[in-house]
Amino acid sequence: MTAFGEISYWRRRYACPGKKAQYPLDKLMGYDKYKRYSVLAVKDILQVSAVVTYRNTALAVNTLSCFNL
Repeated sequence: MTAFGEISYWRRRYACPGKKAQYPLDKLMGYDKYKRYSVLAVKDILQVSAVVTYRNTALAVNTLSCFNL
């Protein structure tokens, strides 16, 4: 999920012998393991939550974006 909506992409896992497998695209885009929200989407949500209550933050995110909190 990004600030502009949901995107789909295919990624490739790279594994070197004797090393841990990696997903270079996830690292490049700044995604943590098992988390699929872009850094910009998280930043926008945090900026709104710093000003208003969490209930109003959820209402604003649900209204203005393609995903629900």
